[in-house]
Amino acid sequence: MTSHHLGLAWVWAYSLLSPLAHIGAFAFLAPLAWILPRRISSPWNFILGFVLSVIACELVSALLPYIDAWMLSHGDLEFNLSKLVGLYISFVGPTMILVGGLVASRAHSDELREASEVEAQIAKNRLLQSQIHPHVLFNALNGLAELVYKNPKAAERAIRHLSDLLRRIMRASEHMRLPLGEERKIISDFLALEAIRLEGRLRVVWDWDEGLDAIEVPPLLLQPLVENAIKHGISPSIPGGDLVLRARAEDGVILLEVWNSGEPYHEHQSPSGIGVKNLCLRLALHFGSGATFSVGPSDHGTLASIRLEAMQVE
Repeated sequence: MTSHHLGLAWVWAYSLLSPLAHIGAFAFLAPLAWILPRRISSPWNFILGFVLSVIACELVSALLPYIDAWMLSHGDLEFNLSKLVGLYISFVGPTMILVGGLVASRAHSDELREASEVEAQIAKNRLLQSQIHPHVLFNALNGLAELVYKNPKAAERAIRHLSDLLRRIMRASEHMRLPLGEERKIISDFLALEAIRLEGRLRVVWDWDEGLDAIEVPPLLLQPLVENAIKHGISPSIPGGDLVLRARAEDGVILLEVWNSGEPYHEHQSPSGIGVKNLCLRLALHFGSGATFSVGPSDHGTLASIRLEAMQVE
């Protein structure tokens, strides 16, 4: 009978329209009344959400039968519109209120979980970065202790460089990520401090693509590697050695490398220092499997390399 009055196309259109209207009411309109007042403090957000939900859901449930009534009326089918509306208000409306509350509660729980995960990640990152401060300070003070008796004037200059270095490190530790150019400035301050202690035994070469300076990375990635290269490679070597710092893009990823020609690297050695452990943890925290760290012999020296596979560059 319905096909005779409306045609088959209208029957199919209605067959899709009616379920979509009901699903949309339950899935989108019902939770909306609960979600809108969530920024208000408790318990007023629940009270207001409940009131809005009752009004909205009962209103929508009273309008939904008219979609069915339009089709039934064109199909010459007998029905009682008032009873149909009453049925929807009595059963569909309360069900929408309940479903909307459950959906909104689930969405809010997911938001809280994601927010707590982000806060936990930030807290862990700050804890790891805070460990670098005393580590750098202790190592620098040990180096300054040698200068106090040997060269008091050089020790005075070194203290000023140390002050600048710590100030820059403290500023860097306040951020999750910083431009790579800031890392270069931190390393420059650190090398200025070490150059006073090692004098001509430390020879620094920069092989640095300045076009990468704007790319943001976690702070203090290379500084621990530079510190280890000087401490374990160049400082123990009587003639000193060369220190080469590289930053370049290769095959769509970023390579950060520290090479030194000081004391040779031995296979039985393992990068177990505080700075290297901290570095590996922070790389895993920020990039997961998208970053790798390696250290070993290379070209009659020692090469420490960070490969940031997650940092896609042109």
